[in-house]
Amino acid sequence: MGEIFEKSKIIADLIEGMLSPFSMAVMDSLLAFQRERGTTGDMLEMGVYHGKSAAILAGRLSPAERLHLYDIANYFDRDALAKTGARISFNVSDTRHLKKRHFRDLKRAVRFCHVDASHMFEPTMHEMAIADFLLSDEGILCLDDYTNLNYSQILAAAFKYLFTKRTNLVMFLVTDEKAYLCRRSSFPRYARFVLDDIIKQMDERGVRGTCLARTDDTPEYGAFYLRNKNPNEADDFYGGETYRHFYQIRDHSSPRSRVKKTVRKVLARLPVKFK
Repeated sequence: MGEIFEKSKIIADLIEGMLSPFSMAVMDSLLAFQRERGTTGDMLEMGVYHGKSAAILAGRLSPAERLHLYDIANYFDRDALAKTGARISFNVSDTRHLKKRHFRDLKRAVRFCHVDASHMFEPTMHEMAIADFLLSDEGILCLDDYTNLNYSQILAAAFKYLFTKRTNLVMFLVTDEKAYLCRRSSFPRYARFVLDDIIKQMDERGVRGTCLARTDDTPEYGAFYLRNKNPNEADDFYGGETYRHFYQIRDHSSPRSRVKKTVRKVLARLPVKFK
Protein backbone atom coordinates (compact mmCIF):
# COMPACT_ATOMS: atom_id res chain seq x y z
CA MET A 1 0.00 0.00 0.00
CA GLY A 2 2.69 2.47 1.03
CA GLU A 3 4.85 1.86 -2.01
CA ILE A 4 1.99 2.45 -4.44
CA PHE A 5 1.04 5.73 -2.80
CA GLU A 6 4.63 6.93 -2.52
CA LYS A 7 5.23 6.27 -6.20
CA SER A 8 2.04 8.08 -7.19
CA LYS A 9 2.79 11.00 -4.88
CA ILE A 10 6.31 11.42 -6.25
CA ILE A 11 4.87 11.70 -9.76
CA ALA A 12 2.05 14.00 -8.61
CA ASP A 13 4.50 16.30 -6.84
CA LEU A 14 6.29 16.85 -10.15
CA ILE A 15 3.09 18.03 -11.84
CA GLU A 16 1.87 21.60 -11.55
CA GLY A 17 -1.41 21.90 -9.67
CA MET A 18 -3.09 22.52 -6.32
CA LEU A 19 -3.90 19.07 -4.93
CA SER A 20 -2.81 18.99 -1.28
CA PRO A 21 -1.04 16.06 0.43
CA PHE A 22 -4.18 15.75 2.57
CA SER A 23 -6.42 15.21 -0.46
CA MET A 24 -3.88 12.89 -2.06
CA ALA A 25 -4.00 10.72 1.06
CA VAL A 26 -7.82 10.69 1.24
CA MET A 27 -8.23 9.79 -2.42
CA ASP A 28 -5.62 7.05 -2.29
CA SER A 29 -7.12 5.61 0.91
CA LEU A 30 -10.53 5.28 -0.73
CA LEU A 31 -9.08 3.84 -3.92
CA ALA A 32 -7.07 1.29 -1.92
CA PHE A 33 -10.21 0.32 0.00
CA GLN A 34 -12.00 -0.28 -3.30
CA ARG A 35 -9.17 -2.50 -4.43
CA GLU A 36 -9.27 -4.50 -1.18
CA ARG A 37 -13.00 -5.08 -1.67
CA GLY A 38 -12.45 -6.23 -5.24
CA THR A 39 -14.23 -3.21 -6.71
CA THR A 40 -13.16 -2.81 -10.32
CA GLY A 41 -13.87 -0.38 -13.13
CA ASP A 42 -12.44 2.52 -15.06
CA MET A 43 -11.87 5.97 -13.56
CA LEU A 44 -12.76 9.35 -15.03
CA GLU A 45 -11.79 12.94 -14.33
CA MET A 46 -13.53 16.08 -15.58
CA GLY A 47 -11.19 19.03 -15.17
CA VAL A 48 -7.61 17.83 -15.24
CA TYR A 49 -5.29 20.79 -15.87
CA HIS A 50 -1.82 19.20 -15.97
CA GLY A 51 -2.84 16.00 -14.18
CA LYS A 52 -1.76 16.21 -10.55
CA SER A 53 -4.81 14.36 -9.21
CA ALA A 54 -4.80 12.10 -12.26
CA ALA A 55 -1.43 10.76 -11.13
CA ILE A 56 -2.97 9.63 -7.84
CA LEU A 57 -5.89 7.99 -9.63
CA ALA A 58 -3.63 6.29 -12.16
CA GLY A 59 -1.56 4.70 -9.41
CA ARG A 60 -4.54 2.57 -8.35
CA LEU A 61 -5.54 1.33 -11.81
CA SER A 62 -5.17 -2.32 -12.69
CA PRO A 63 -3.75 -3.21 -16.13
CA ALA A 64 -7.30 -3.92 -17.35
CA GLU A 65 -8.65 -0.53 -16.27
CA ARG A 66 -8.38 2.86 -17.96
CA LEU A 67 -8.30 6.47 -16.77
CA HIS A 68 -10.39 8.82 -18.93
CA LEU A 69 -9.31 12.46 -18.71
CA TYR A 70 -11.38 15.42 -19.94
CA ASP A 71 -10.22 19.03 -19.95
CA ILE A 72 -11.22 22.13 -21.86
CA ALA A 73 -7.65 22.57 -23.17
CA ASN A 74 -4.66 20.37 -23.87
CA TYR A 75 -2.82 21.13 -20.62
CA PHE A 76 -2.03 17.47 -19.88
CA ASP A 77 1.47 16.69 -18.65
CA ARG A 78 1.62 13.54 -20.73
CA ASP A 79 5.28 12.80 -19.99
CA ALA A 80 4.74 12.83 -16.23
CA LEU A 81 1.53 10.81 -16.43
CA ALA A 82 3.24 8.25 -18.65
CA LYS A 83 5.47 7.42 -15.67
CA THR A 84 2.45 5.92 -13.91
CA GLY A 85 2.34 3.13 -16.47
CA ALA A 86 -1.45 3.35 -16.55
CA ARG A 87 -3.73 3.19 -19.58
CA ILE A 88 -4.90 6.79 -20.04
CA SER A 89 -7.10 8.42 -22.66
CA PHE A 90 -6.70 12.17 -23.10
CA ASN A 91 -9.76 14.10 -24.27
CA VAL A 92 -9.94 17.83 -25.01
CA SER A 93 -13.54 18.80 -24.45
CA ASP A 94 -15.71 21.33 -22.64
CA THR A 95 -17.52 19.24 -20.01
CA ARG A 96 -20.62 21.39 -20.47
CA HIS A 97 -21.00 19.87 -23.92
CA LEU A 98 -20.60 16.25 -22.86
CA LYS A 99 -23.70 14.09 -23.18
CA LYS A 100 -24.60 10.70 -21.78
CA ARG A 101 -24.49 9.29 -25.29
CA HIS A 102 -20.75 9.98 -25.33
CA PHE A 103 -20.35 7.46 -22.51
CA ARG A 104 -22.60 4.57 -23.54
CA ASP A 105 -19.78 2.05 -23.03
CA LEU A 106 -19.08 3.37 -19.53
CA LYS A 107 -22.63 3.41 -18.15
CA ARG A 108 -22.53 2.14 -14.54
CA ALA A 109 -18.92 1.04 -15.11
CA VAL A 110 -16.81 3.78 -13.46
CA ARG A 111 -15.59 3.23 -9.90
CA PHE A 112 -14.18 6.70 -9.28
CA CYS A 113 -15.13 10.01 -10.89
CA HIS A 114 -13.36 13.24 -9.93
CA VAL A 115 -15.10 16.50 -10.90
CA ASP A 116 -12.79 19.53 -10.93
CA ALA A 117 -13.96 21.39 -14.01
CA SER A 118 -16.08 24.53 -14.42
CA HIS A 119 -16.99 25.17 -10.75
CA MET A 120 -20.10 27.01 -11.99
CA PHE A 121 -23.63 26.28 -10.78
CA GLU A 122 -25.44 24.78 -13.78
CA PRO A 123 -22.33 23.08 -15.22
CA THR A 124 -21.63 21.45 -11.85
CA MET A 125 -25.12 19.98 -11.83
CA HIS A 126 -24.55 18.76 -15.40
CA GLU A 127 -21.23 17.18 -14.43
CA MET A 128 -22.89 15.47 -11.47
CA ALA A 129 -25.55 14.06 -13.80
CA ILE A 130 -22.84 12.65 -16.09
CA ALA A 131 -21.08 11.13 -13.08
CA ASP A 132 -24.36 9.68 -11.83
CA PHE A 133 -24.81 7.99 -15.22
CA LEU A 134 -21.27 6.58 -15.08
CA LEU A 135 -20.84 5.40 -11.50
CA SER A 136 -21.04 1.72 -10.72
CA ASP A 137 -22.93 0.41 -7.69
CA GLU A 138 -19.78 0.83 -5.57
CA GLY A 139 -18.48 3.90 -7.39
CA ILE A 140 -17.36 7.14 -5.75
CA LEU A 141 -17.97 10.69 -6.96
CA CYS A 142 -15.50 13.28 -5.72
CA LEU A 143 -16.39 17.00 -5.98
CA ASP A 144 -13.48 19.42 -5.80
CA ASP A 145 -13.63 22.75 -3.92
CA TYR A 146 -16.87 21.69 -2.23
CA THR A 147 -16.13 23.79 0.88
CA ASN A 148 -14.17 26.55 -0.85
CA LEU A 149 -16.54 29.49 -0.45
CA ASN A 150 -14.86 31.31 -3.31
CA TYR A 151 -16.98 28.80 -5.25
CA SER A 152 -20.01 28.68 -2.96
CA GLN A 153 -22.17 27.75 -5.93
CA ILE A 154 -20.76 24.23 -5.76
CA LEU A 155 -22.50 23.70 -2.42
CA ALA A 156 -25.78 24.95 -3.83
CA ALA A 157 -25.46 22.90 -7.02
CA ALA A 158 -24.57 19.74 -5.11
CA PHE A 159 -27.58 19.87 -2.83
CA LYS A 160 -29.98 20.99 -5.54
CA TYR A 161 -28.94 17.94 -7.52
CA LEU A 162 -29.18 15.58 -4.55
CA PHE A 163 -32.60 16.75 -3.40
CA THR A 164 -34.41 17.68 -6.61
CA LYS A 165 -33.17 15.08 -9.12
CA ARG A 166 -33.86 11.37 -9.30
CA THR A 167 -30.66 10.02 -7.82
CA ASN A 168 -29.47 7.58 -5.19
CA LEU A 169 -26.23 9.45 -4.55
CA VAL A 170 -25.47 10.47 -0.95
CA MET A 171 -22.48 12.11 0.72
CA PHE A 172 -20.44 9.94 3.04
CA LEU A 173 -17.35 12.12 3.58
CA VAL A 174 -16.38 15.79 3.34
CA THR A 175 -13.07 17.54 3.92
CA ASP A 176 -11.89 21.14 3.75
CA GLU A 177 -11.37 20.61 0.02
CA LYS A 178 -13.66 17.94 -1.37
CA ALA A 179 -16.91 15.99 -0.98
CA TYR A 180 -17.16 12.25 -1.56
CA LEU A 181 -20.44 10.63 -2.62
CA CYS A 182 -21.57 7.07 -3.25
CA ARG A 183 -24.72 5.12 -4.03
CA ARG A 184 -27.08 4.89 -1.06
CA SER A 185 -26.69 1.11 -1.07
CA SER A 186 -22.92 1.51 -0.64
CA PHE A 187 -23.15 4.09 2.13
CA PRO A 188 -22.80 1.59 5.04
CA ARG A 189 -19.54 0.10 3.76
CA TYR A 190 -17.91 3.45 2.94
CA ALA A 191 -19.13 5.08 6.14
CA ARG A 192 -17.82 2.10 8.14
CA PHE A 193 -14.44 2.42 6.45
CA VAL A 194 -14.31 6.14 7.29
CA LEU A 195 -15.34 5.57 10.90
CA ASP A 196 -13.05 2.61 11.58
CA ASP A 197 -10.03 3.09 9.32
CA ILE A 198 -9.62 6.48 7.65
CA ILE A 199 -7.58 8.07 10.46
CA LYS A 200 -5.16 5.12 10.43
CA GLN A 201 -4.94 5.23 6.65
CA MET A 202 -4.15 8.95 6.68
CA ASP A 203 -1.45 8.35 9.28
CA GLU A 204 0.13 5.63 7.13
CA ARG A 205 0.28 8.12 4.25
CA GLY A 206 2.13 10.71 6.31
CA VAL A 207 -0.87 12.88 7.27
CA ARG A 208 -0.95 12.57 11.03
CA GLY A 209 -3.22 14.15 13.60
CA THR A 210 -6.58 13.92 11.83
CA CYS A 211 -10.00 13.55 13.41
CA LEU A 212 -13.62 12.99 12.47
CA ALA A 213 -16.70 15.10 13.17
CA ARG A 214 -20.28 13.93 12.84
CA THR A 215 -22.98 15.91 14.59
CA ASP A 216 -26.08 14.51 12.90
CA ASP A 217 -27.11 11.28 11.22
CA THR A 218 -30.35 10.82 9.27
CA PRO A 219 -31.33 8.85 6.15
CA GLU A 220 -31.08 12.17 4.28
CA TYR A 221 -27.60 13.11 5.51
CA GLY A 222 -24.96 11.33 7.54
CA ALA A 223 -21.58 12.34 6.13
CA PHE A 224 -18.43 12.45 8.22
CA TYR A 225 -16.09 15.45 8.21
CA LEU A 226 -12.38 14.60 8.17
CA ARG A 227 -9.94 17.34 9.16
CA ASN A 228 -6.68 18.08 10.94
CA LYS A 229 -6.95 18.35 14.70
CA ASN A 230 -6.91 21.80 16.23
CA PRO A 231 -4.13 22.76 18.68
CA ASN A 232 -4.60 20.95 22.03
CA GLU A 233 -7.30 18.70 20.51
CA ALA A 234 -6.59 15.10 21.46
CA ASP A 235 -9.81 13.21 20.71
CA ASP A 236 -10.18 11.44 17.37
CA PHE A 237 -13.90 12.25 17.40
CA TYR A 238 -15.19 15.79 17.74
CA GLY A 239 -17.49 16.19 20.74
CA GLY A 240 -17.19 12.49 21.51
CA GLU A 241 -19.26 12.67 24.67
CA THR A 242 -22.00 14.89 23.28
CA TYR A 243 -22.26 13.28 19.85
CA ARG A 244 -21.16 9.72 20.64
CA HIS A 245 -24.47 8.27 19.36
CA PHE A 246 -23.64 9.64 15.89
CA TYR A 247 -20.34 7.76 15.69
CA GLN A 248 -21.95 4.54 14.55
CA ILE A 249 -23.32 3.19 11.28
CA ARG A 250 -27.06 2.77 10.87
CA ASP A 251 -29.35 1.88 8.00
CA HIS A 252 -29.39 4.79 5.55
CA SER A 253 -31.73 3.28 3.03
CA SER A 254 -34.57 5.55 2.02
CA PRO A 255 -37.98 5.18 3.75
CA ARG A 256 -39.38 3.83 0.47
CA SER A 257 -36.61 1.23 0.27
CA ARG A 258 -37.23 0.17 3.87
CA VAL A 259 -40.92 -0.30 3.12
CA LYS A 260 -40.11 -2.45 0.10
CA LYS A 261 -37.74 -4.58 2.18
CA THR A 262 -40.38 -5.05 4.85
CA VAL A 263 -43.01 -6.06 2.29
CA ARG A 264 -40.63 -8.58 0.73
CA LYS A 265 -39.90 -10.11 4.14
CA VAL A 266 -43.61 -10.43 4.94
CA LEU A 267 -44.41 -11.99 1.57
CA ALA A 268 -41.53 -14.44 1.96
CA ARG A 269 -43.12 -15.78 5.17
CA LEU A 270 -46.53 -16.38 3.59
CA PRO A 271 -47.43 -19.94 2.51
CA VAL A 272 -48.82 -18.62 -0.79
CA LYS A 273 -46.32 -17.08 -3.16
CA PHE A 274 -47.37 -13.81 -4.77
CA LYS A 275 -46.07 -12.78 -8.17
